[in-house]
Amino acid sequence: MDVDNAIAPALGVPLNTLGDPDLTALYAYWIAKRGDRLMPRRSDIKPSQITSLLPDIFILEVHHPLRFRFRLVGTMICQRWRQNNTGRWLDELDFDGQREVTLEQYAYVARNGIPRCDIQRFVSADGQYLHYRRLLLPLSEGGTAPNMLLGSQKAVGLDGYKVALPKWI
Repeated sequence: MDVDNAIAPALGVPLNTLGDPDLTALYAYWIAKRGDRLMPRRSDIKPSQITSLLPDIFILEVHHPLRFRFRLVGTMICQRWRQNNTGRWLDELDFDGQREVTLEQYAYVARNGIPRCDIQRFVSADGQYLHYRRLLLPLSEGGTAPNMLLGSQKAVGLDGYKVALPKWI
């Protein structure tokens, strides 16, 4: 599969038209590291080769029954969420009523081993407006079933600011 023909299932568009050059660069890097396999191994990913992308990158462990735990979270993502989620479970995060949809997006990649890109927009419980593109890329030690996900979050416009929440009298 080459970059021009790969499809982002959630958007139905080629992954090389993700609307963000960093997401496109990470996807091209993943393709190069994959070689002729379905997906690369975690050990194929060399942070020193993608230093400019690291602030927006995260890595999740895939556990069974299907659940995801953050192994690494980039500094820009920590700033956006106003917390470091390293070591936390994905299903413990606040997605403003979109938890099931979000978990299914991650599960799709873990079950199928196919990259996916989604656009997320919501207000967190503490009034934080978040709007970003998220790319999920499978990694596999055995070559067939993903055991980790490599991802990136890139802000769309302004995000990470506080919004006024209604005060009920």
